[in-house]
Amino acid sequence: MERRRAPDPRSGRGSPPVALEVDTVNRRLAFGFEPLVRGYRETRQFGRILVRLRPYLKPHYRRLGLAMASTIGFTIVTLLEPWPLQILFDTVLLKRKLRVHVPGLDLHFLSQLAPHTVLVTSVSAVLLLALLRGQFYYLQSVLAATAGQDVVMSMRRELFAQFQRLSLSFHRRAHAGDLLMRLTGDILLLREMVVNAIINIMSHALVVTGMIVVMLRMDASLTLVAVGLAPVLFLCLLSFRVRLVEAAHRQRKREGVLASTAHEVLQGIQIVQANTAEHYENQRFKEMNRRSLRASLNSARLEAQLNRVVLVLIAAGLGSVLWLGAERVLAGRLSPGQLLVFLAYVQSFYKPLRTLSKMTERMAKATACGTRVLEVLESVPEIHDLPHAVVPQRVEGRITLRGVGMSYGEGPPVLRDVTLDIAPGEKVALVGPTGAGKSTLLALVPRFYDPTEGEILLDGVPIRSIRLRFLRRQISFLTQDATILGDPVRDNIAYGAIDREGAPPSAIEIELAARAARAHEFIQELSQGYDTVVGERGATLSGGQRQRIAIARALLRRAPVLLLDEPMTGLDPISERDVLEAIENL
Repeated sequence: MERRRAPDPRSGRGSPPVALEVDTVNRRLAFGFEPLVRGYRETRQFGRILVRLRPYLKPHYRRLGLAMASTIGFTIVTLLEPWPLQILFDTVLLKRKLRVHVPGLDLHFLSQLAPHTVLVTSVSAVLLLALLRGQFYYLQSVLAATAGQDVVMSMRRELFAQFQRLSLSFHRRAHAGDLLMRLTGDILLLREMVVNAIINIMSHALVVTGMIVVMLRMDASLTLVAVGLAPVLFLCLLSFRVRLVEAAHRQRKREGVLASTAHEVLQGIQIVQANTAEHYENQRFKEMNRRSLRASLNSARLEAQLNRVVLVLIAAGLGSVLWLGAERVLAGRLSPGQLLVFLAYVQSFYKPLRTLSKMTERMAKATACGTRVLEVLESVPEIHDLPHAVVPQRVEGRITLRGVGMSYGEGPPVLRDVTLDIAPGEKVALVGPTGAGKSTLLALVPRFYDPTEGEILLDGVPIRSIRLRFLRRQISFLTQDATILGDPVRDNIAYGAIDREGAPPSAIEIELAARAARAHEFIQELSQGYDTVVGERGATLSGGQRQRIAIARALLRRAPVLLLDEPMTGLDPISERDVLEAIENL
């Protein structure tokens, strides 16, 4: 029988098994430390969100200071609450000599009082402490909630302004429903982070610290047994928090998709009904709703699992303290009243930990929401002013294109080497098949997009070097689908002059613009004339009526450059004739 030789260590043979074993150990170590690493990353993200919120908190420092003062008062009252029980238990019920260790207070005179007097005093102290605790909690909660609401309101304003600053390319990629979810639901959950992170966590930290100090003065060994559970509990919370944040991210993302789908269907309800697609949309919404429900249930399961682990660990710690404390009472080293106070402190010590376990899920959601909001706030608009952008003194309206090329992202070119010169007052029509790039070319003039090649000039000045706000003031843009707001007709027309220099348009100006746009007659026939509130996106108006209101809006704008992007699309011959006459007035 052939004998196998042992591998020679010097030859390098046999090293693969050793390398495999080392790799396995490294993977196990990485797996063991992965929750800590991910928890550290999530904690840094949480801290980054709080730092980002600091400018919003600055105006509320005084209010938050009062909330913290209430928190300190709440902490002191909470630490004093168990002591009337010990006095009552030892002095009145067991007739023992009073042994009270309250730092800074000498309560031995209570042993000389009549039992009935001690009883009345103890009960009165319990009621007084409860009243003070409730009042401090009320002030703390109301002040923190008020600051949180103001912070959320300020942040919502900035987020809405950021939505308007971001370029069209961002909005074309994003889903409107998801953006609305960030503006409403995600912002509201951030209030949980502001209130809980700044006030509640600090309140619990003060209570826990004070209880540890008092318990150490009462019995150091029992205190070590009670506090020894905290590191284990912290590791469990850290591990679960990472999974809860990931689950919250998935849940908020799926809720955003759900909101986008509902928004899309409701916005195109006419198409849905015309194609009898109600059943299909119901099934599609049902499937997305099911996915959102699964993500929500996953978060609920993780929260329940965390709560179960926390309750078991707390019960183990409380049982250990009760066992050792009872032995000390039997040995005469503690009085029954002192053990009662110590157990009350231990329960109160664990209560913030239980609260923290419940807060972990909410804070995980708030962190996920904060991340989604920061994604938008920290997005840099692709179209923005250059550092030395100028404001021309006068604009005549000459548009020049020099070798302009355009492509969307990594897609094929839409425009190639377009060169054009349009004099002020000149009318130029762009003719070509669908998809030739006519709308894209028009969108380049007000810098909704920037060309990938060449340049565009306004009166000989490159439009990239002109301040964006000023540039767009010089342009009236009529699109294929005229956008009408769900406001009175008067406000829809005046919207064109909302950023115009000087006084806002008068009622006479608005009516003159409507007459020039051939819109005055049908407006007068509406139920309340110019004060009639039209439906969302002008649903109560015909296509021709919407276009004529848009033309009246453009007339009020008084811009030297007019861009028309197929304004006759979908109009009947009579409406087309009216719109053409209105355009002639432009």
